[in-house]
Amino acid sequence: MDSTCDLIIDSLKDEPIGETNHFTWFVTNIGIAALFKGEENFETYSSNVEIEANKIALDITKEEKEYLKIKERQLFLFYS
Repeated sequence: MDSTCDLIIDSLKDEPIGETNHFTWFVTNIGIAALFKGEENFETYSSNVEIEANKIALDITKEEKEYLKIKERQLFLFYS
C-alpha cells in the first residue's frame, strides 16, 4: 500500500466530522473523505454524495472527486 492510502486509513480512525444516510465524513491530510456506510450499488452513492454533503454544510461542488477502495473500504475523496 502506498503512503496516500496510509494517510487516508489513518484519518478514518479519527472522529468523523459528520454522518449522513450513506456516508461517514472525515477530514484527511489530503481532503475530505466520504466513507460508504453500506453495500448499495455505486450509482446510489455517487448520486447522493453531493446532496448529503450539503446536509452537513460541506460544499464539494468545486472539488475533484476520486473513488477509492482501500482495505475493503469504499470512499470518495474530495480535494482541490
